[in-house]
Amino acid sequence: MTLYQIELLISVAETGSISAAADVWELTQPTVSYQLQLLEQELSVALLQRKGRGVELTEAGRLVVDDGRKLIRIARAIPNRVAEAGRLVEGDVTLGLSPVSPVSTHHFPSIYRDFHRHYPDVRVSVVEEASAEMVSSLQNHRIDLAIMSLPLLGGYVNIEPLWDEELVIIDNPERAVGDTVNLTALKDESWVIFRPGFGLARTVVSLCQTHGFDPHRAAEVSTLGAIVGFVAAGLGISMIPREVAIEEETMHRVKTIPLNPPVFRTMALVTPKEFLGPTTKALANAIVDYSARLGSR
Repeated sequence: MTLYQIELLISVAETGSISAAADVWELTQPTVSYQLQLLEQELSVALLQRKGRGVELTEAGRLVVDDGRKLIRIARAIPNRVAEAGRLVEGDVTLGLSPVSPVSTHHFPSIYRDFHRHYPDVRVSVVEEASAEMVSSLQNHRIDLAIMSLPLLGGYVNIEPLWDEELVIIDNPERAVGDTVNLTALKDESWVIFRPGFGLARTVVSLCQTHGFDPHRAAEVSTLGAIVGFVAAGLGISMIPREVAIEEETMHRVKTIPLNPPVFRTMALVTPKEFLGPTTKALANAIVDYSARLGSR
């Protein structure tokens, strides 16, 4: 049974004849008759009976037409209902953030404040993971979208660059000298860096190698707190985002030393290749809009 067959039966009921229904549908009379015969065979009942020069519905035919009209109304409403559902922004969305970026403390509060004002029925969960883990989480749908630093390793994902984040050197405040430093001058220093899998670890190693040396690792850690603590203890220097470094400097735990020339990394919105639902898409748009406003300041 198809909606097409039911619509043909409804047309026959409304016009009073198979030939008239065929004209309405711009079909041949045998085509309409054949489709109605298939419908009768499937239902194992006669739907039409001849009357004079036309046909009329049997009791079963009237039942099919009455219910069929309801089905047709429902079917024709589906596109509008789907479109309306596509405009609904509600439910849960999970955002992945780097634990070594100031996004969660400096940027996301502003993003979320505006987003929540427009979409109060959306609940946003934040997950902090290393870059490699976040790409895997996106692919496996454990998170819906992420803000990560470039470059990324692997991953069947979409990438949209956002803002640039300045990186600076931090050192023990009792040992640090100078207001700026060239990265080449740090080749003999001991470094406290993140373990492999973190985007910042790749960035630091790549930058050092670009300046002709591989950083001597005094320690590899997995939290920003450990980085700051080890540097404050004099175990070595490190490179972290400027906003984070300034906060730690105000507490007199480390000394912030800008690089000369300045060094930046690009943050990006990363989403799965698959279709984004309306809620995830709304948060993605809010992040992109925030980045645009940030760049225009």
